[in-house]
Amino acid sequence: MTARAWQQTSWNWHENVAPFLPLYGLAPDSAWSLLSFSENAVYRINTPQGETFILRLHRPHYRSVDDIRSEITFIEHLRTDKVLLTPAILPTLNRETLSFTGQGEQEQHAVLFAYHPGHAPSEDRLAEEFHELGRISARLHNYTATHTNLNRLRRPVWNVDVAIGPNAMWGCWRNTSNMTAEQTALLDAADRMVRTKLERYGRPIARWGLLHGDMRLTNILRNGDETCIIDFDDCGFGWHMYEFACACTFMECCDNIEALTTSWLRGYAQIRPLSQEDIQIVPTLLMLRRLLMVGWFTTHQHSAEARALEPGFLKKSLTMAKDYLDGTFLSCLTRTTENA
Repeated sequence: MTARAWQQTSWNWHENVAPFLPLYGLAPDSAWSLLSFSENAVYRINTPQGETFILRLHRPHYRSVDDIRSEITFIEHLRTDKVLLTPAILPTLNRETLSFTGQGEQEQHAVLFAYHPGHAPSEDRLAEEFHELGRISARLHNYTATHTNLNRLRRPVWNVDVAIGPNAMWGCWRNTSNMTAEQTALLDAADRMVRTKLERYGRPIARWGLLHGDMRLTNILRNGDETCIIDFDDCGFGWHMYEFACACTFMECCDNIEALTTSWLRGYAQIRPLSQEDIQIVPTLLMLRRLLMVGWFTTHQHSAEARALEPGFLKKSLTMAKDYLDGTFLSCLTRTTENA
């Protein structure tokens, strides 16, 4: 789906909760509250009987039925084989894991998830949290690398053009308003370096596969010693180290990015081997993700998260691009390579 098509959905699909409740046998007088509204709309459903569920309303025309069913298949494999902890997908009364309502331009799909108690990890222990995320990511990549049947799933391919090309999935950074010619030239230089380095790095099976694609703190539920991973809507095929770049979304320029990088890589390497090339490509994949997110702002002004984070984002991105081009961004990875 192009960014232009993404913006063309105008009816209030994100408020269309009521028609889906009877499909799951949920009481029409259940209470619901919006948890997030970005690519899709996610609601907490509280029934009069005291039960809690999570309902995800899919943005019409954003993901195809095959895309959504492939995500469901992936989640069911991970749950069955106990690769990681993630909430169950609950069927409709007709035993379907994917429901739909409406017709024509207003056809819409939804998925119902079991409620899992927990909260986002504390930012007081970020290094420890990223170490654990590195281990979880490595277990996931080991699994997808050895289960080649998953390669038949229909999911996004997170290559450079899908991420930051002229028709990027979430919008192209070049469409950012009010950029000066100098700023555009700086990001263009970073864009070109990213493409060159990733072309050289390649996509052999040891470096590329099926990812979660958004394993950041907002998609982690911590409940005691349990770490539950949620929101597989961005799962797709990409570079394994891109999983770390996704974990750092909006945090690429934070003061402790070197510590988070080192911690994640060490956790990952405890489960799955890393080559020097894998470690050295990390700054490039972080730059790719940052450029993607600059483009994301061009199509997500409806998102409260986007409006809250946008001030200063471009300025920090320009500083990051300059450091990336100078070779000073994440210079700690020279030491990490030596110690890996």
